[in-house]
Amino acid sequence: MSNTHSDAIGAETRRAPRPLALVKHLRGEGFTAIDAGRHEPLSRVGEGRQPHALAVHPGGRWAYVPYMASNALEVVDLRTLTVADRVEGVATAPVGAVLTRTGRYLFVSTYGGLPGNDRPGLAVFRTDDERVTPVAEVPIGKAAGLTVDARNDLWVALKDADEVIRVSGTPPFEERGRFEVAGGPQDLVYEPAYGLLGVNNVDAGSVTFVDVLEASVLGSVPAPNPRGGTAVPASDRWFVGNTDGDGVTAVDVDAVRRGDTDSTAIEHVPLGTATAFTDATPDGALVAVDAYDDDRVTFLEPAALEILARVETGPTPRHPRFSADGRVCYVPSVDDDAVTVVDVDAIRSNADAPRFDPDHDPIVTSIDVPDGAGPAGCFRTDRG
Repeated sequence: MSNTHSDAIGAETRRAPRPLALVKHLRGEGFTAIDAGRHEPLSRVGEGRQPHALAVHPGGRWAYVPYMASNALEVVDLRTLTVADRVEGVATAPVGAVLTRTGRYLFVSTYGGLPGNDRPGLAVFRTDDERVTPVAEVPIGKAAGLTVDARNDLWVALKDADEVIRVSGTPPFEERGRFEVAGGPQDLVYEPAYGLLGVNNVDAGSVTFVDVLEASVLGSVPAPNPRGGTAVPASDRWFVGNTDGDGVTAVDVDAVRRGDTDSTAIEHVPLGTATAFTDATPDGALVAVDAYDDDRVTFLEPAALEILARVETGPTPRHPRFSADGRVCYVPSVDDDAVTVVDVDAIRSNADAPRFDPDHDPIVTSIDVPDGAGPAGCFRTDRG
């Protein structure tokens, strides 16, 4: 691995506004930073291709972005929206990034071989302000999704081994256990309110739930090629997109805890399109669902699974994300090079009205991103 560093000229005096929304590019370089207060694009940030994850240091200033198609890692200064450090040769196809609870160590999961080693796995870095330093390589196999639990342990999906591995979040990063799951584990979602890990098995068409506190597998529920995952403790449900099916799958978490992991633990909400990713408002009152073969994003009431609105946003809306205060939802459209901003209060108001009120048009604005960028998701929104 080799590090390159570029100075941010005038960085301390050229501060980006807050809050921010960060939209990843599927086809173009880097990502777009948006002023989430005024809903205006600020700049394109980064030089890599296909950013697949983004981890933010607990201090809120530094973000770490692996680029799957460039085999590189960038450290981004979110205060100035500049690249502070770049690491080349981060194995092949780095797909995930997560920090330990203190932000001291950064883990990057890789599909392909590590530098000087033909075994894929984890690249581990120590963080130091704007710099990262390689400290370890953990050749555990083809590593996909990863997360850190409340105990500061790392959980990694091993796609070819049909296992999830638990690794210590501190040196020497030793293995603490392996857990068998169904075929093709890919995405991982950890919900600390439940102490549960959801593992999306894309080959088997199921979601396996692991109790991370008890270190035990609770079982798997059926879901057609599941993606993403959103836990909504307020309604005791867990949502995943159906990439090979129709609509979204809602999992009864209480049923899973009781050991009822057959079809009685799930409900499918048909939408007439395959979906991928979901998100929920901070209060858990609304869930947003994207679409593969439609130009509308769907808003659900998660307890009753009632469709409150289907808002036309543009072709292929992907990976919607609510703002930190839950007042708007950002919906990138891959094939429209735009991000639609949806007024959540308007969705709530029209849900209670006997008919649609034109004075409560839910579209706030549409934000253009660079031509050909293919905005494929909103990494995060925050209040700075």
